[in-house]
Amino acid sequence: MSRDLVLVVVPPNSNTVITGRLLTVTRPEEHSDWSDFLCLGALSLVSSLATNPVLTPVYVDGTITPLDDVLAYITAHADRILAVCLGMLTANYEAGVLIARHAKATDPRIVTVAGNDHFSSLATACMNASPSLDYGFVGNEVVGPFTDLIGALRAGAPIDPTAFPGLVHRADGRVHTTGPRAEPVFSGYDYTLVDRAFSQTPLYTRQFGHRIAPRIHELLGRTVTAGIPVDIGRGCVKFANSDACTFCSIHPGLWRNQLTPDLAWAAVEAAWRAGYDYHYLTADELPLTFAQLLTSMAADAPAWWSALREDERPLLVGYGRADGIADPRKTALLTSLGVRQIMIGMDAGAATSLAAMNKPVGGRRRNVLAEAEKLYALNSDAITVARDHGMLIRAGFVVGHIGMTQELLAENLERILALITEGGKHGVFSAIDVEVLSPQPGARDYTYLTTPDAARQAAEKLGLTVADDATLAAVSARWAHQDVVAPEDAMRDYTLALMPELSFDDLAQARATIRSHAKACGVVIGE
Repeated sequence: MSRDLVLVVVPPNSNTVITGRLLTVTRPEEHSDWSDFLCLGALSLVSSLATNPVLTPVYVDGTITPLDDVLAYITAHADRILAVCLGMLTANYEAGVLIARHAKATDPRIVTVAGNDHFSSLATACMNASPSLDYGFVGNEVVGPFTDLIGALRAGAPIDPTAFPGLVHRADGRVHTTGPRAEPVFSGYDYTLVDRAFSQTPLYTRQFGHRIAPRIHELLGRTVTAGIPVDIGRGCVKFANSDACTFCSIHPGLWRNQLTPDLAWAAVEAAWRAGYDYHYLTADELPLTFAQLLTSMAADAPAWWSALREDERPLLVGYGRADGIADPRKTALLTSLGVRQIMIGMDAGAATSLAAMNKPVGGRRRNVLAEAEKLYALNSDAITVARDHGMLIRAGFVVGHIGMTQELLAENLERILALITEGGKHGVFSAIDVEVLSPQPGARDYTYLTTPDAARQAAEKLGLTVADDATLAAVSARWAHQDVVAPEDAMRDYTLALMPELSFDDLAQARATIRSHAKACGVVIGE
């Protein structure tokens, strides 16, 4: 029997299937929307593979399909499976390795391929620690090379690693990576493939209907029934100068990569005609990074869109920065395109804290503290502008950063609570997310955790301090070559090494205080 099945698997969060993990502030039940939407990255790979008639690609989302069912499917179809491909984030890496081991143990001829942000950041460590991983890809723009690799495997052709940009492979006892290349934003999705092996769309729809749909109806009077990510562009204005926020672990190929306006409208239309009326635009920052694209879309709206009443059109949500939403012209542009909710990472209150997170745009070229103070004020302005334009804000806050002190923590709490009070009073906040800072591989904060010199230099620039040399060295030694990064363990070590005035319990209590205040203000947590 020929091997034609290719499984593209989103592993479940490791702490939901592997016992013994600390869950003080990372309990899955506190995150309501983790399984409300299909994974567009996985679907892009499956849809691209489907253009090869000798392949049968299978989309599997382990966040909604039980792990036992995924493993049983691999066992039952092992003689037909060509490859098991795994999208590995820090939160699901161990679960992904578990699936890869099962595949290889069931049939060693199954090829395993890893990718996504965690693997991209720690490719060598992951490959060295996990013999069950045969290949991997680094970066986020790898649809073409991935499709070519699977096609070559199906054809039984020799694999020349240099022919596949971004490919990670082993040779001569070492791990090697072929340099990545940029590629266009993928847009050829086949939504029917979501249910090829498992009935997953009804599960997404059910999850979506639990909280998001009723909340949108409560706040906007709009009825929405099914949500989906829509990718019209990817990137962030911060990537233009390789100046990402310290907690950002995205691997951009280009600082801005987008569809043309007509293809962007086509992506929205395809999702709408497939039955999705709530579109989650995946771009990391809309009004500043993609202003030209959005302006062109607004100037040439297609006939199908114009023919619909406003309440018939799909409701769009996306990401933005406060300095974009605080501009009434940019917010009006967004609402004219049907964007009615924007996610803003307000993140901190104190100017020093925003500077420590490298939040301001252009902070390296100007007075970073002055820019950070201005950014805090723009958070408040964004609330006012959003209210005036009928825009909802989902606000995100982060507790902790390099060198945070008791005084800074108190100032952050005071200012964050004030923002939540303001957003709640005006009915602008649809929800808030608040988390203790988690140093993700690939982010500057993870570099601080693993590289004492970088941590000292970053703290000194802002007049802050980190722990003594012995503590920094001990923590660095623990994490420097790890492939597994248990989020809460990393959070605790980050606090120990980089916030010596604080305990992890101080941060956890601050998070609890913010969550409690939001609820008292009538603001939903994590929607």
